[in-house]
Amino acid sequence: MRDRTSEMPAAAEGSKLPPYQPCTSLGKRLSEIRSQIIASGEKMLSWDEIEKEVSEQRHDPRLEK
Repeated sequence: MRDRTSEMPAAAEGSKLPPYQPCTSLGKRLSEIRSQIIASGEKMLSWDEIEKEVSEQRHDPRLEK
């Protein structure tokens, strides 16, 4: 599976693009969580790392890679 974090739009330095504004309550909550992780300095996980962690927590050998 690809690392989808590279697919997220990134504003270029000095760009005039407004910051991303989520429209749904779920999007707003996820955006808040992401901001908290970034502020903490903790490393963001890739999709592969997230899938691995979830499969380990579920003890599902079909999902483990």
